[in-house]
Amino acid sequence: MVGSRRGWSYRLSRGIFLLILSLGALVMLIPFAWTLSTALKPLSLSLVFPPVWVPHPFVWKNFIEVFRLVPLAHWFLNSGIVAGAVTLGNLIFDALAGYALARIDFKGRTWLYVGTLAMMMVPFQAVMLPIYLLLRQLGLLNTYWGMILPTLVSSMGVFLMRQAFLNLPQELDDAAIIDGCGRFRMFWQISLPQVTPSLLTLALLTFVGAWNNFLLPLLVANQPHLWTLQLGIVEFQSQYATDWPLLMAASFLITLPIAILFLIFQRRFVRGIVMTGIK
Repeated sequence: MVGSRRGWSYRLSRGIFLLILSLGALVMLIPFAWTLSTALKPLSLSLVFPPVWVPHPFVWKNFIEVFRLVPLAHWFLNSGIVAGAVTLGNLIFDALAGYALARIDFKGRTWLYVGTLAMMMVPFQAVMLPIYLLLRQLGLLNTYWGMILPTLVSSMGVFLMRQAFLNLPQELDDAAIIDGCGRFRMFWQISLPQVTPSLLTLALLTFVGAWNNFLLPLLVANQPHLWTLQLGIVEFQSQYATDWPLLMAASFLITLPIAILFLIFQRRFVRGIVMTGIK
């Protein structure tokens, strides 16, 4: 009798928990649904009150019109180049730095790690002007490198990879040393394959951050052929009016690749977060 009561209580609490999570997920999907709804409306219907959630008829040509009015495909390419390069750089440099902080005992390691954590609390706006002046001195304004180099390493990425490498048993390194492995070979062939889920997590977080970055491209690129998607969609807004259906159609297309990536890799993404020990 007691066991059945406990089982019933467990199922009830689990059902309530799942209901709360479902409601939370529904709330998170509302902006995405509203974006798609507005993208399928004519301009006149997007301004009515109360708002119409299901337009009739669907104006599918809005998705074609955004490619006709602005070079959206070229901006997709720019965003892909910048986000891909930034992601690759973070995978390389964050992994190397995280491995050194986690597995190599050297003088000043603790203070270097503390400095890395401190940099996580410094917003980009605080270092925006020095970065701009440095890029100008180097002649990197209005270049892809100007949008890539300042974010090629991240404090959050170093922290995440350090946590992942810390979870590996010390016996792996001891066995590698006995077999005559050098430090880089230990990193490349033994430690790095063990933290693949964390690398995938870092890649997804970095790619999403670089794909959605607005302030750095705004600071560096003032020529339309170098604009990323986040800069380009501002073209659908003017001083006196905004074409909301076209703006939302472009926003939906920009969001779609990120949503697809997460749906494909969500299991490994969650596993990578768990492996790092981050709560």
